[in-house]
Amino acid sequence: MNIYEKNLKTLTKYYPRIDELIEDAKINLKPELEVIEDYADNKEIILKVKKDGKTFYLNGKRNTQEPAQIWVDSLGELQSNAPIFMMGIGNPTYLQRLVNQVEKKIVIVIYEPSIQIFLKFLEIYDLEKWMDKHVIIFWVKGLEGMDEENMKRIMVQLLRYEMLMYFRSLVLPNYDVLFSEEAVKFMKICRDVAKDQIIEYNTNNKYNTVVTKNLLYNAKYLCDGYKTTQLVDVIPRDIPGIVVAAGPSLNRNINNLKKAKGKAFIIAVDTALKPLLKQGIMPDMFVLVDPKKPLDLVSLEAVKTIPLLTSISASSDILQFHTGMKFFYNEGYLFAEKILLKSSLKIGKVECGGSVATAAFSLLYKIGINHIILVGQDLAYTNNKSHADGTFHEIMEEADTSNFITVEGNFEEKVPTRPDFKIYLDWYNMYIKGCKEQVKELYVINATEGGAKIENTDVMTLEDAINQECKKEINIQECLEKLSPMLDEKNREWAKEYLKNLPKDFYKLVINSKKAKKMYQKLDKVCDKKKIDKKEYQSILKKLGIIIKNIEEQSVYQLITLTIVNAQCILKNEQFMQEDTIQKEGKEIARKGILYMETVQKLAELFEEIAGEAFNNWN
Repeated sequence: MNIYEKNLKTLTKYYPRIDELIEDAKINLKPELEVIEDYADNKEIILKVKKDGKTFYLNGKRNTQEPAQIWVDSLGELQSNAPIFMMGIGNPTYLQRLVNQVEKKIVIVIYEPSIQIFLKFLEIYDLEKWMDKHVIIFWVKGLEGMDEENMKRIMVQLLRYEMLMYFRSLVLPNYDVLFSEEAVKFMKICRDVAKDQIIEYNTNNKYNTVVTKNLLYNAKYLCDGYKTTQLVDVIPRDIPGIVVAAGPSLNRNINNLKKAKGKAFIIAVDTALKPLLKQGIMPDMFVLVDPKKPLDLVSLEAVKTIPLLTSISASSDILQFHTGMKFFYNEGYLFAEKILLKSSLKIGKVECGGSVATAAFSLLYKIGINHIILVGQDLAYTNNKSHADGTFHEIMEEADTSNFITVEGNFEEKVPTRPDFKIYLDWYNMYIKGCKEQVKELYVINATEGGAKIENTDVMTLEDAINQECKKEINIQECLEKLSPMLDEKNREWAKEYLKNLPKDFYKLVINSKKAKKMYQKLDKVCDKKKIDKKEYQSILKKLGIIIKNIEEQSVYQLITLTIVNAQCILKNEQFMQEDTIQKEGKEIARKGILYMETVQKLAELFEEIAGEAFNNWN
């Protein structure tokens, strides 16, 4: 088997049918240039291209490695799953250096505008080690389906707003000359996708009050709520826990869950509720963490009384609809922590991992259940569907997964998945490994019967898993009924009074932000003078420091900072800004400070009103 054949086999492991696409393109190839092998001074193979009577080297003859190393060094430390977009593979030194130097798994998208260069690359360089280490997506002009429109779709999936700060792009040397039109289009697509993400994020989040509104409206449920750490006292550790997610394979084995009812602690994700209830299966608990989850997803009468594991920032509409036991955990919201700490219970944290299913798994592990069964946790498109039928639609639509990234499957060699599912899969692989190092008895069964392989799990059918693990009869509802709310009557009354005073706390924030704004305005006037009184300048900064400290010490201020997602003005560090002159420095501090404090004031006034609505008529 030569290198070309080996590379086709490697690529097909990750991208089904790509070998057929490459072979078809090879047969129908109409040469537009000439790709020639040459040798650098160090005997390394390099490529040069003849086009329109001119010859262009894709790598230097005398210095093949240094430019690529300089570029990789300039990237700094990369975040896991950081997206790197490269145009060109004719000089693989850049890819080689990137893959070898970056330890964290990243996503590398390579756009090659010439099928001829790509074919020559496949004949020379071995891909296997590179593909095993990182997610590498090849997008080759001339392969069926790999057009600009589909490229943009892939970029949109990868280039989410939260990843923009880790995004890097590169056009390899001479590609901008050889393929000037394609290079412009490539960079334009990168720029447009990034710009669209920023515009969408800013539009939705500049004053995105959804999370804060949820926090304020849901806070009252803490007074009669329960804490996850209480489950340790009532849930037996000699029964299995079952996490029911809403992956498409749930359609295959959902009825088997009836056999586990009363013999396990069954926790379902919110999207799995409708399919489960339709089959007459009542989970022992369900999980909700999404601030914008629509009520329609769970608006069944039976859902109202199912115990709920929830974030305090989750959809307030659903928490209002739900009337049963609500279990909370410590999330770091300062105003809520004051109430949670009044319970005198241990700090309880749940590692969310980005999804409701990972939160459910973390809860089971943290309360000491050592045998956990995963159901419907596909983390992939099984039968080209993203979720089980009956979740978002009665019959879920099939997607075209031909260009999706692929991962190792439970029953298939490779299964298609999308970037967010891949992140959850990576979390499971990391988390379960860490848990097993801490608790040797931890045993995880993946009874998904489809989807992606999760490391450190035993794969078996759900029926076999239930027969093996569900031996003991247990009534989870009776267990939970032994619990009392986390706050006693005295602390409950304190919490109610505390929450009713939150509008006053926001009003204090309004007053302090106005004071700070006036001080910034005073600083601005001082900096208008030709000769600045340095003593007055320092005095203003000192006074500002005191006011800002008062603002930051208020627990409700955190809700402001969570809302101003794009605030670049870190006020306590502004005094260390460096400009050419003290006037310029002071003017810039004042300009940012005034804008920031105006925003703080507006949000504090808005949240004062929301808190008033949430608590004023509350009994």
